[in-house]
Amino acid sequence: MNQDEGTPQRDLRYGLEEALDGELPREMVERMQRHTSDCPECADEWEQMRRIKELVRRSCADRAPSELRERIAVQCRTVSVTRTEADGSTVRVTRTTTTRRTYPGS
Repeated sequence: MNQDEGTPQRDLRYGLEEALDGELPREMVERMQRHTSDCPECADEWEQMRRIKELVRRSCADRAPSELRERIAVQCRTVSVTRTEADGSTVRVTRTTTTRRTYPGS
């Protein structure tokens, strides 16, 4: 996706996400959209990025099932240490700790 003739050549794909997020000036977004009307490759890329962003927006709006939220909120940590004593015997010590985290909105 290159800018119109008479301006420095710059690949506008680097601004695609910003354009879709409303972070670029309207004129630049309109120019990008005009370019996609003549460039099938860029039009496909624009549409793919738009769909990805829409999926992410929808996914972030959904609330995780309560069982998943609980599993995420409880953090388990198991530490195992094995050491050999002077007499040649092996000792293994395992310690498990569980911490419950609270998250906003849970």
